[in-house]
Amino acid sequence: MSDIQKLIKDIAEASGIFVEDIKMSETGGTIKVICDTEEGISSSILVSISKKILNDPVYEKEYAERFRLEVSSPGIDTHLTLPRHFRKNIGHNIVLQYRNEEHNNPIKGTITDVDEDAVYLAVKKKKENETLRIPFKEIEYASIVLKW
Repeated sequence: MSDIQKLIKDIAEASGIFVEDIKMSETGGTIKVICDTEEGISSSILVSISKKILNDPVYEKEYAERFRLEVSSPGIDTHLTLPRHFRKNIGHNIVLQYRNEEHNNPIKGTITDVDEDAVYLAVKKKKENETLRIPFKEIEYASIVLKW
């Protein structure tokens, strides 16, 4: 982990924020930071984190001239990969691909619960409601289904 990545993570985590991703080129350009919380993240929190990073002496000295900083929330098309991603989206519809021979993949359903090891998904199967327990280790991908 580079010094700027450590700095960003330390600043965010001190504010109770998860850093989902940090992308930057070696030669300059943009440092793109994706942040979130269990409840979602507001623009005012993103602005606060941005200011803390921009005003840090390490950023000012080593990165300010070569990089532009972007701090944002995960996009709606971001895949759900961690238990906290599923927990935050209880009640939302998702599409999920997982390793299982009993059910057709991918499946669509509504997240009803999340525990340490699995997500619980309400699905319709032959016009009947059923709740599936899907272990995280079997999930290949999952993403939110938008309602239009």
